Amino acid sequence: MRARIPRLLLLAAVLAVTAGCGFHLRGSGGPTFAKGILLQGIGSSNALYGDFSTALGLVGGRLVKSPAEAAGIVHVYRAYHSRRSLTLSRFGRSTEFDLFYRIVYDVRTPEGEVLLPRQDIEVRRDYFNDQTLPLAQVAEEGVMRTEMQQEAAQTLLRRAISALNKPPPGKS
Repeated sequence: MRARIPRLLLLAAVLAVTAGCGFHLRGSGGPTFAKGILLQGIGSSNALYGDFSTALGLVGGRLVKSPAEAAGIVHVYRAYHSRRSLTLSRFGRSTEFDLFYRIVYDVRTPEGEVLLPRQDIEVRRDYFNDQTLPLAQVAEEGVMRTEMQQEAAQTLLRRAISALNKPPPGKS
């Protein structure tokens, strides 16, 4: 019985300290974004649309269908993957690649006022392919492209929210 009381006190002390430290799991607690965003320029069948929608949902927002419902409009002009060879083997085959994913976009109010002028987000990855497992190379590149696209969608969302939360010029 005596050994049990100090353990309970220790457990209570640890819980009290960690409860007030500000640590939260991603997606639990913290600030939320309860406004709708309209994503224009890409269709709902585009993977970026799904990644952006997922990221927006994690912060408490949602994609809307019309400017009247939107707190802001993100217009995507271009979103594309590209790959280039960096090095060649002694047999003339590419062994190292530079992958990148680029999004060109702007952020506007529903009234059309530009909050963030046209700019781009670029995510890059380098990877080495030793030519011994060609199927593994295709799978690895596919995973990297998906991760790059998700990272770009999250960056696009952070920039859009930041632009929408800034007071308009002249109203500060």
